[in-house]
Amino acid sequence: MAGITQTIPNYTGGMSEQPDQLKYPGQVIDSINAIPDNVSGLYKRPGAKRVGSLPLTNVQSGGSWFHYYRDETEGSYIGQVAADGKIRMWCTKDLFNASGTKVNDAGDEIFVHYDAISGSYTQSNYSGSNSDHTAITNYLSASNTEDVQACTVNDTTFLNNRDTNVQTTGTTTARPDTHYAFIDLIRTENGRQYGLNVYTDETTSTLNRATKVEVIDDDLAEGGGTGACKGIGTQVFTVTAAGSYSGTDIVSVKNSSGTSYTSGRDNLVFRITINGQQGQNSSGGHGYGSSASGVDFQCSYRREITLLHGGEGWVTGDEVEVQMNSTGGGAQDTTYTSNGYTYQRNDGNPIYKVKVLKYEAVQVKGKFNGTAGQGVLRPDPTPFDADTAVTPDTILGGIQGALPTGVTSTVIGNGMYITDANDFNLEVVDLDLMRVMQSEINDVGKLPLQCKDGYIVKISNAENSDEDDYYVRFEGEGGKDGPGTWVECAAPGIVKSFNASTMPHILQRQSINGTNPVIFLVKKFVWADRKVGDDVTNRGPSFIGTKNTADPPVYSQDVKINKVCFFRNRLVFLAGESVIASRPGSIAKPDFWSYTALAVSATDPIDIDCASTFPSNLFDAIELTTGLLCFSSNEQYLLSADEATLNPDTAKLRSVSTFNYNTVVPPLDLGLSVGWVDNSNKYSRFVESVNIVREGEPQIQEVSKIVPTLLEKNIDLITNSRENGLVLFGKTNSATVIGYRYFNAGDKRTQSSWFKFKHNNPIKYHFLIEDQYFVLDTDNFLQSINISQADSDPSIDIESDNFLIHLDNYVTLTGGVYSATTNKTTFTNGTGGAVLNWIASVTSPNGDLALVDIDSNSVRVGRYTKPTVLTAIGGNQIIEVSGDWSSGTFYIGYLYDYEIKFPRFYAIKTQGENVRSDVNASLVIHRMKLNFGKIGLYETTLTRVGKDPYTEVYESTDLDEYQASDAPYLAEKIKTIPIYERNTNVNVTLKSSHPAPATLHSMSWEGDYTNRNYRRS
Repeated sequence: MAGITQTIPNYTGGMSEQPDQLKYPGQVIDSINAIPDNVSGLYKRPGAKRVGSLPLTNVQSGGSWFHYYRDETEGSYIGQVAADGKIRMWCTKDLFNASGTKVNDAGDEIFVHYDAISGSYTQSNYSGSNSDHTAITNYLSASNTEDVQACTVNDTTFLNNRDTNVQTTGTTTARPDTHYAFIDLIRTENGRQYGLNVYTDETTSTLNRATKVEVIDDDLAEGGGTGACKGIGTQVFTVTAAGSYSGTDIVSVKNSSGTSYTSGRDNLVFRITINGQQGQNSSGGHGYGSSASGVDFQCSYRREITLLHGGEGWVTGDEVEVQMNSTGGGAQDTTYTSNGYTYQRNDGNPIYKVKVLKYEAVQVKGKFNGTAGQGVLRPDPTPFDADTAVTPDTILGGIQGALPTGVTSTVIGNGMYITDANDFNLEVVDLDLMRVMQSEINDVGKLPLQCKDGYIVKISNAENSDEDDYYVRFEGEGGKDGPGTWVECAAPGIVKSFNASTMPHILQRQSINGTNPVIFLVKKFVWADRKVGDDVTNRGPSFIGTKNTADPPVYSQDVKINKVCFFRNRLVFLAGESVIASRPGSIAKPDFWSYTALAVSATDPIDIDCASTFPSNLFDAIELTTGLLCFSSNEQYLLSADEATLNPDTAKLRSVSTFNYNTVVPPLDLGLSVGWVDNSNKYSRFVESVNIVREGEPQIQEVSKIVPTLLEKNIDLITNSRENGLVLFGKTNSATVIGYRYFNAGDKRTQSSWFKFKHNNPIKYHFLIEDQYFVLDTDNFLQSINISQADSDPSIDIESDNFLIHLDNYVTLTGGVYSATTNKTTFTNGTGGAVLNWIASVTSPNGDLALVDIDSNSVRVGRYTKPTVLTAIGGNQIIEVSGDWSSGTFYIGYLYDYEIKFPRFYAIKTQGENVRSDVNASLVIHRMKLNFGKIGLYETTLTRVGKDPYTEVYESTDLDEYQASDAPYLAEKIKTIPIYERNTNVNVTLKSSHPAPATLHSMSWEGDYTNRNYRRS
């Protein structure tokens, strides 16, 4: 057999569950509390420093946990939403006011005020009798811990309950009256009738109107003595049947049979013009005049009649008699006698009989409140005399006088606002004189300049489309009727607002006020109302459900918001299969309604659904440079735009991959890729997506392929740090956390390593912020681990090297009292500043309690002792250690193991990136050489087939290798471990339970090898 030696240059490959012969060099079977790093090697994870000195106070069982990073000065806050909806917050650093005075210690509870700040800053203001407070806790109450989701934007954390249906409330501003109309005069004109038809149903009635009249008789005097032509003249007559005509120029109104009318014949207007021609009386007889000489002349009259207005109710055969107000000419006057002759005077007012020759029957809508014809409004025509002024007041007054009983009217400028208790329609007879506006018009240019304050009207543009319609409201100056402006508004009486009690609530840190401690305020948020449009031009967002066909529509209100995100300066909701983004820049008062219904704007909200053959309720999303990657339980979608600007016209939501997704834990931004957990099988998978672009398929890989059973199915905690290339997976009430370390060099991933953390106690929650890893355990101790060593970490300097001390849940301890008699030191809670009462709160630690001295001037530097916990006296915990530990500051915490289980040794051949293990050869391992970095006390265990395990403990430094005042640690060490076993019969485990560091750089083995005469290609 030939001697052979091979070297594993590093152990940054992490864990692998592949058979040992398939593992790559540098991979191990198990790695506990060891972090693989390309620079530092496989080093022991740093210890966990307790935040504060005692467990967090007032922690509730169950509930949902979240965290919030303020800034470098204040650090992070951790919060809990309990099952009853109450919120509690704790700080992770000491907090100071502006003058530098400390107002909170690390680990203090930061009290939460509800709805508004009131009362003391040192306690919550919550009151179960305050309906505003209970409304908040009712919303945040949840039976499942994953139901309450948090999203922090600046200093505002949105808290969303996945199990609450979003409700609407309130309606948009109603019209001033339910049934209304506005009449707007266009112009005033002489000789016109300003007629209207107002009706409450479509029933028509007949309106008769004269179309031709003539003078059929008169009593004008013609003959001798009439040469003065006293009867000439012109006069306009307006005839309306009445019971009496006293004081008028009307004599009678009769039908063709001679029966008088007292009503039903209205507004017949005509002009009679009488022209006369003077001539000599050729008859020689006596005629008219004041003397016998007057018979020498006579007048011949020409009669003309012009129908100016056909009136209402007139039919063929109707006759009217009117008397002209002239200076004479009538033959019916008194007589006189002269020179034996009797004469009639012709200076009386003549009477004319006018007959309707033709009429037209017009069907008009005028049935009002059950009475036919009551709504046919035909006021008196305006004066036909052009010299008589016509004013709007006269016209509007005439219309008011003609309105049916019960209709109310108000004159506003040159228009009139009309209302009634019942629904009605209004028509204008002559559109060139006036126009009417009710709930809708089709030309914005026809809006009146003066109107009723609050009047709302719909502007209908395209005839067959509702999508370009919009609404305007008249805002009178000073809130009064009259002059003002028209502004765009929402349709009246439709859904206006979201019920804030069912929408995400907000939690905001309040500024430090003087010497007061920090507090948080939780409250319902203010959401923008719908201001314009209707349910076609500005429909409700998808998270309030679908609308029905009612008028106005009612939304189903059966949709829950699964997640709140922030993307491209828009607040984004994931609800059902929809992604709904607010208007950009509206985070202070999120607006999910369009700004205007006149056009689609780039600043309008985005509401878009994903299309899939699978049920695709969206649960989470993560922002990328190419868009917003959204996750359903079985598919991934990318919200993006073809152009630089994301708006409703350019937004697209398309499927990019179809992988299962664990809806309990969020996806992660890994820098150049996105990762998420798939728990659809017995074990969970960690899936990574690379090169996610608008067009084209991303590259998907299962990162956890080499550890298929490492991730449990019910993982519910996940966190990552892009700066450290670190992902940590956990499960509530488990002490084991699975880690994944990655590093990219350009486009190539040079490290992809799996490992485990084992904490001192099971954990409730964890999170990574930059270089700090925070862990809350089941005993409610909040601890922080600096992934990259910080100046505050306990360490020992030996010459130019610095050695980190490793303890979990550690704090400092002082105040020991030494007894020379017993050669023991006791530490008592409350004595000399010692704080020890927390020990009783640690229920089931995984490691032993240890006290470490890091004082470089102490002979014990770098060494530790395990205290004995004594029975408390007077409620004060006591511990005891051997030796004199009475002076100095020590670190007390729990030891934890660093453990590496190596795979079996095989002779390997490397060809490029391919590695082949020779499984058929005969290989006897003589020894292995461990190349350590910083190292202290450690041990190795050989597990051999058919033999008992063999464990040997090693110190990194032998006698005479270090100063008496130095810690027994070395910066480098190569240790030879004898084995002398066949490679298939032995497994080696490296372990360190000491507070000292432990770092493995590489390993070499030596042995005898033969290929057993097999020919290998």
